[in-house]
Amino acid sequence: MRLLVLALAIALVASQHVNLAPEFAASKTYVYKYEALLLGGLPVEGLARAGLKVSSKVLISAVADNIFLLKLAEPEIFEYSGVWPKDPFVPATKLTAALASQLLMPIKFEYVNGVVGKVFAPAGVSTTVLNVHRGILNILQLNLKKTQNVYELQEAGAQGVCKTHYLISEDVKAQRILVTKSKDLGNCQERIIKDLGLAYLETLFQCHLHIQQAKSLTGAATYSYIMKPSATGALITEATVRELHQVTPVAEMGGVAQMEAKQSLKFLEIEKTPIVPIHADYLARGSIMYEFGTEILQTPIQLLRINNAQAQAVEILNHLVAHNVAKVHEDAPLKFIQLIQVLRVATFENIEAIWAQFHARPEYRRWILDTIPVVGTTAALRFIEEKFLTGAITIPETVQIFVAAVHMVPADAEVIGLVSSLALNHKVQAQPVLREIAMLGYGTMIAKYCAAVPTCPAELLKPIHTLAAEAIPKADIAEITLLLKVLGNAGHPASLKPIMKLLPGFGSAAAALPIRVQVDAILALRTIAKKEPKMIQPVALQLFMDKALHPELRMVAAVVLFETRPPVALVSTIANVLKKETSMQIVSFVYSYIRSLTKSTAPDLAGVAAASNVAMKILSPKLDRLSYRYSKAIHLDIFRSPVMAGAAGTAFIINDGATLLPRAIVAKARAYLAGAAADLIEVGVRTEGLQEALLKTRALEDLENDRLTKMQRVMKALADWKALPKNQPLGSFYVKFLGQEIAFANIDKALIDQGVQLAQTVDAKTILKDALKALQTGIAAHIAKPLLAAEVRRIFPTAVGVPMELSLYSAAVATATVKVKGIITPSLAEPLNAAELLKADINLEAEAMPSISMHTFAVIGVNTALIQAAVMARARVLTAVPARVAVRADIPKLNFKIEALPIATPEHIAVARFETLAIARNIEDLAAEKITTIVPVVAAQRVSIERLSMDQSLAQSSEIIYSSIEVQPQLSAPIHKTFCLPAPFLGLRGCAEVSTTNGVLIKTVPLLNILGQHAALISLKQAEGPAIERLEVEVQVGPKAAEKILKEINIIEEESAAGRTIVSKLKKILEPAVKSSSSMSSSSSLIDSDWFGSSSILSSSSSSSSARLEKTSMKQYPFKKFHKNQHLNSQFTSAQLRSSASSASSFEAIYRENKFLGNAVTPVVVALFRAVRADHKLLGYQAAAYLDKANWRLQTIISALAETDNWKMCADGVILSKFKVMSKIAWGKECTEYATILKAEAGILGTAPAARVEFEWVKIPDIVTTYATNLNKYIPGAALMAGITVAKAKNSERQMELTVAIPTERTVDVIVKLPLLTLSKLALPLPIPVPIGANGVIRIIPEDSILEQLQHLYGEATSVQCSLVQNKLTTFNSRTYQLQTPAACYQVLAQDCSSELKFTVLLKKDQLTEQNHINVKIADVDVDLYPVGSDVLVKVNGMEVPINNLPYKHPSGTVQIRQKAQGLALHAPSLGLQEVYFSKDQWKVNVVDWMKGQTCGLCGKADGETRQEYSTPSGYVTESPVSFAHSWVLSAESCRDSTQCRLKLESVKLEKQINVNGQDSKCYSVEPVLRCLPGCLPLKTMPVTIGYRCLPIESRSLDMGNLNEKSVDLRETAEAHMACQCNAQCA
Repeated sequence: MRLLVLALAIALVASQHVNLAPEFAASKTYVYKYEALLLGGLPVEGLARAGLKVSSKVLISAVADNIFLLKLAEPEIFEYSGVWPKDPFVPATKLTAALASQLLMPIKFEYVNGVVGKVFAPAGVSTTVLNVHRGILNILQLNLKKTQNVYELQEAGAQGVCKTHYLISEDVKAQRILVTKSKDLGNCQERIIKDLGLAYLETLFQCHLHIQQAKSLTGAATYSYIMKPSATGALITEATVRELHQVTPVAEMGGVAQMEAKQSLKFLEIEKTPIVPIHADYLARGSIMYEFGTEILQTPIQLLRINNAQAQAVEILNHLVAHNVAKVHEDAPLKFIQLIQVLRVATFENIEAIWAQFHARPEYRRWILDTIPVVGTTAALRFIEEKFLTGAITIPETVQIFVAAVHMVPADAEVIGLVSSLALNHKVQAQPVLREIAMLGYGTMIAKYCAAVPTCPAELLKPIHTLAAEAIPKADIAEITLLLKVLGNAGHPASLKPIMKLLPGFGSAAAALPIRVQVDAILALRTIAKKEPKMIQPVALQLFMDKALHPELRMVAAVVLFETRPPVALVSTIANVLKKETSMQIVSFVYSYIRSLTKSTAPDLAGVAAASNVAMKILSPKLDRLSYRYSKAIHLDIFRSPVMAGAAGTAFIINDGATLLPRAIVAKARAYLAGAAADLIEVGVRTEGLQEALLKTRALEDLENDRLTKMQRVMKALADWKALPKNQPLGSFYVKFLGQEIAFANIDKALIDQGVQLAQTVDAKTILKDALKALQTGIAAHIAKPLLAAEVRRIFPTAVGVPMELSLYSAAVATATVKVKGIITPSLAEPLNAAELLKADINLEAEAMPSISMHTFAVIGVNTALIQAAVMARARVLTAVPARVAVRADIPKLNFKIEALPIATPEHIAVARFETLAIARNIEDLAAEKITTIVPVVAAQRVSIERLSMDQSLAQSSEIIYSSIEVQPQLSAPIHKTFCLPAPFLGLRGCAEVSTTNGVLIKTVPLLNILGQHAALISLKQAEGPAIERLEVEVQVGPKAAEKILKEINIIEEESAAGRTIVSKLKKILEPAVKSSSSMSSSSSLIDSDWFGSSSILSSSSSSSSARLEKTSMKQYPFKKFHKNQHLNSQFTSAQLRSSASSASSFEAIYRENKFLGNAVTPVVVALFRAVRADHKLLGYQAAAYLDKANWRLQTIISALAETDNWKMCADGVILSKFKVMSKIAWGKECTEYATILKAEAGILGTAPAARVEFEWVKIPDIVTTYATNLNKYIPGAALMAGITVAKAKNSERQMELTVAIPTERTVDVIVKLPLLTLSKLALPLPIPVPIGANGVIRIIPEDSILEQLQHLYGEATSVQCSLVQNKLTTFNSRTYQLQTPAACYQVLAQDCSSELKFTVLLKKDQLTEQNHINVKIADVDVDLYPVGSDVLVKVNGMEVPINNLPYKHPSGTVQIRQKAQGLALHAPSLGLQEVYFSKDQWKVNVVDWMKGQTCGLCGKADGETRQEYSTPSGYVTESPVSFAHSWVLSAESCRDSTQCRLKLESVKLEKQINVNGQDSKCYSVEPVLRCLPGCLPLKTMPVTIGYRCLPIESRSLDMGNLNEKSVDLRETAEAHMACQCNAQCA
């Protein structure tokens, strides 16, 4: 019985099981009512939108198992452009009729268990129409599961394979099944989408507070089904679809634009009449997924019917050429875009025919060559290739075209093949510049292709890899460099292996390559790092941690490492490595990079910023003190989430040896917008050898062989000496645009010499001659240049099967008409000599009409070749600014004039218009195009909507469908305003006209505020009054200057009322200061009232009586002036310069002699700035300068030319003494309204030389006082932020004082005294040392010319010094140690350690006198400097040079020896030695800036690396300064050595046994020790701590030749011999 009950229960359950899959039974035709709607715009009711609607009946019937027919009946297409929702859809009758044959044609499709398979259609059905069918089939796509009601899966649909959520429920009462499915279109396994112009963008995904921020473009779709179940299958009775795409240009709060698609499918009836397929072959046409057709070729801003591409292109060309001559046509950019669109449809033969017709006409040729690159089709690329190979276009034209084409042509396999064949063509290979551009473009094209496809084949790079494999064994530097840059552009992970062959530590080939090539190899990893960071991180980390590599390579590796966006663990590892790093260049570089990244707000650097903050806790804050001389990395960015926009700038400064010119500089700019980022531009410059190439002498080449022989003979005495790699003089640069390198160049001295020789050739002179002849005949040129600045498009299908598009277009056309004619008097003689131009009177007249028209379009909506329905924002700018000038340079008469001549100007010189429109049009009825302004044309009261509540967020879950809240906006009233600004002096009046109509003002939704129609117009009109004929600027120098004075200059007399007024004011201000100054030695008379027309004597105290600096870290030293005979040497005689106790009284006395210099001397220069009026009245200003040479006084008077205008500015300056300059400036009516006093003097602050500048105001305009008072409030806060000390003080009320002291050559103290504040900044580092001594003396030597003096001062400022005082040696890197010099043996003080061996400086202590001797080997001479008694003598090549014969100058001019202070100085800056100074008590060695990092010896490398200072000749870095000093001793070869040195360097064995790692061991010194020669005994010894290498006693002996390469096991003290005595056997 129980078994029977169970069987019945099972049967009952089985009978209730329902098949949910949709069913279309055989022999039946299911009829549905179908309607689809597409609408785009802003989700605000009352604003205009654009869209389309498709209405039809849908018939479905089965024709075979799982094969069905779908046919449309009574299809209709409607357009919409109007105010939503009140305006109706308009039938597109003509378009419907044109497409009827295709729409009514039935298609076949596979359908199994609710899943659509293949789609079949006759060839007569276009892709566009078939996509509409796919939109209907998309509704039928149902993956229904029998066992689950809620689930998700990746489901195929019209938009691609996307994440889909299903919810199935049953309405038992109504006997129906409800199915809801939601698609997240932002989460697709395979998204059907086409991006154009976006290959260089990086998509950002930022998480903030664990909530993913919305992307700039998001989309979702919901499908709702009502199904009637049955045992065999379900019947879809109703289906509705709503798809929403939300575009957020800035952020959600800023407003959104929406594109909405709706579908409805309602069951009507079942017919028994089956659908009859047409008699045609049904071809497999893909699946349910959308396929792109001709919409890619169709620009969304205009709809063109292209019937004859060639004829239409010619018509547009004719329009562009004809209407852009005098000035640019307003619609030229739109016509240019039309030409691009037509040529994209054109075939290769069409383009060839157009070229054949117009290539010989320059005006047409330019337009064609500017358009072809941006066409971007395969035909256009083929055209470029063929024309170059046939020689139809020149090399410059090809370069220009190819650069543009590479970035505009969409990449596919065919295009890459064309670019590859062009880049590898032998004709391209023969042109270095073109080959570089083509090869870089090849890499760029691969990068673009890989960005567009899911998998990128490595075979694309096979030609490059093959070339690299051939170039590496040959060590072809130029070829390897180019190929690395190509691989860097491509950024393909398959390139990692070939690149690693060139990386130091990974490939053997790297050792033979220059550092710059190794740098290029590391930088080639950057693009790969962005795609495959995990692949690059271990490589970059290994390079960074390899201490054997050059510091620059390690710094570049750090840059690549941070490009991989390292996690916190990796950044912490880097920080720990820095703690033990010995290279301060690397420490400074990486530390500064990490520190700057801690402040980053960029979304893609959020993780790195957090990791960098952790790393900063590990690193020492003392590293902040590292000076600018060390390498730096700087990153600054700003990102604002509310607007989803930002910018970033990064700079890498890589120094080498703290030289003045950095070794390399890289600067990069990055932009963030709408959820994407792009590297806009990057520029890199290398100057590693440029400075040396420009400064070192050529004379070295003549002496090379003999000089090197001598140098190398000396260096044989140094054990294990290794020359540094030769630094080839080289500079290079590269430019990247949008992350792709577009150009680079290497500049060496040979290239510079070649350019100089070319400039001196006959051809160059002929070119100059022809240019001058053409100039005198007259030159007229017309230039027109179009530019497609932006074409960014994103096209994606909707559920309807019609594509939506987001696009941004920007095009500009610039034209310029230029006419130039010159007259040269007298005529130039033959043959042409450029120097004759300096004796000629040259007149030039030029006229130009530059004009620019620019159109920018932003479009959202439907764009196909048949119909367009979109919302568009359109901005247009038109500018035209004509100019006509005349220039005259009468060089013999020293007269120079520039005139701005009258010219006709357009009504408006600049016009900008912006409008937002809703547009609907179809190809069959273009005349019926409908354009509606987004904001309706209504005149309304201006209302500001403070709050607009809209649900604009698009949830990340696909189960939510979005609806906008329709709100009727309030419209603003039209605005029309005009602003004018007169400029009487120019005779012009500038006006700006602004108008706004159909606008809204909504503060909470900024995006809506740009709606409407806006315009701004700028015009220049003639001002009221007499016309201005021309504007003149004329300068006359020399004796004829007085002839140019147009208005007589008079200085107000002291008895005048104006003079008495100003004197009265001066007395009130300065009388208290006079009394206080009379009791102080530092007081000085500041104002001579006679200068303003009165005999009163006014004075004030100097700033030393003001409040002291309130800073505890600095002593309160008063400023002491120099005495008249103190310190600074001067070329001025005592008769020429005064040095009285009161400088102001000196000024007064000088002024009393002659108040107006014009009464005694003529002006030295007169300058006129005037407008020539039609009524011939004077208008403008004149300036006259008078020089009183006897008193070193300069007086300048600037006065207004107008007859009734007595405004003047009087400036009087006098050099009062060797150390003081004073000037007074007054201005206003007859120079009596306002006055200031400026004084500069030299002196001492404490013990440091200093200079002080005082600025005192007698009276200044009230507006200046007001602004200064307001600014004063912000000074303390800004100063504290800048690290400046601020102290309150009661300084002079009407005076500011700046004092600059130089306590050391590389630091400066700055003190600023304001009336109520004292600001100070001490020990401020200087970029270069100041060549001034503690006594204020500028270190200068007498030279033959001013240029040589400047060169010497530059060398002094940039050189680095090593010195010895009382056995205390200070190295080039400012590290000190006690020097113990062995007797009679030379030690290398400093030498050029490159293979060039330009100089060597040796030091020896005389065995008898124990005094130091210096030997300098430079050029072809040996110079010995040695003391004799109290004098210092010199020998050159063994011959003594008497002191009275100095200075000595080498015949080549490269070496000079002269007396200096108490000793002698040798100068050879062009050979690397700035100065070698030797006296009885000390010596100094200065090397020039470009030798830094290339020296070696006791003075070190001069590379700024203090942690690696004690580097021995073998390159081993010891910890002991004594061992370091001994390693640079020149060992003797035998006891008979003429130098009397009896010492040699050798490795010694530790005398005691040591237990190492549990084994008895014998140890040998890794560092050699000074020992006496065999047969000699030590007279003097000293202990030295050295490192030892140990090995077990039973092991064989250690290889003594490679000891310095062994690691150190222990450090012990050994005995070093310092002086020896040899026995008779040795001698």
